[in-house]
Amino acid sequence: MIKIYVELDHNIPRYACTSCSSCDSLFGKSLCKVKNRGCCWYFPKFTLIDIQRMSKTPDGLKALNKILSNPGTQIYNYYIHAKGFFDEAEYKKYMENGILPETDHLEDHTIFFRGCPFVKSGKGCTLPPRFRTFVCNFFICKEVSEAAESHELFHKYEEERLRYSRWLDWENENLRHILSQDNLTLQSSFTEVIKKLQELELSQYEFPYLEPIVLDDSWYRGA
Repeated sequence: MIKIYVELDHNIPRYACTSCSSCDSLFGKSLCKVKNRGCCWYFPKFTLIDIQRMSKTPDGLKALNKILSNPGTQIYNYYIHAKGFFDEAEYKKYMENGILPETDHLEDHTIFFRGCPFVKSGKGCTLPPRFRTFVCNFFICKEVSEAAESHELFHKYEEERLRYSRWLDWENENLRHILSQDNLTLQSSFTEVIKKLQELELSQYEFPYLEPIVLDDSWYRGA
C-alpha cells in the first residue's frame, strides 16, 4: 500500500509519499557518488518568499546560512540558486557508451549524475520542509503520478498544487516590487534585503485539507 498525503510543517504544505523511503523511480536512479538520494537531483532555487520565511526565525536564519555556505550557491537579484554535485566525467562516459534503454525518452540525462547539496544519502533532505522550495515540497515522480492519475482525488491534488504555485508567484512578485522600489537586490545589498524582509509581514496561505490517496502497490513491485 502506498499513500500520498498532505503534510504541514509550521503551516507550510508539502505532498508526501510513503514510497519515497524505498524509491525505485527512474527519476531516483543515481549513477554518481551520491547514492540513495531518491529524486533529489534538483539544484534548488530559493525565491524571495522562501528567503523571507527563513529570515523570520533563528532556525530559518540557520538554514539560510547553511544555504549560503554551500560552495555552489549563487546569489542573484531576487533569488538564490544552490548548485550541488555533478559528476561530469561519469556523465560524459555514460553519453559516449550509450544511454540506458529505459531512459531514451528523457531529454536531460544529467539527472542521474547530480545531487542536491542538502541531500544526505539514505536519509533525504537536511533542510526542514518549511524552508524547502516549492519544487522540492510538491514533486511527485512520474511512476507514482501515473498510478494515481485514475484516482479522482489526485486531480484535486493537482489543482491545489497549481493554485498554491500561483499564490507563491503573486507573493514573490509583490516582494520583488517592494524591493525594487527601494533599489534593493540580494546581489547589491543582501543584508538590507534580509532586514526589509524581516520587517514586512509574512503572508500566510491556508492550504486545504485533502484526504490521503491510498494506492495498491502491486504496480510498484512489478506484480
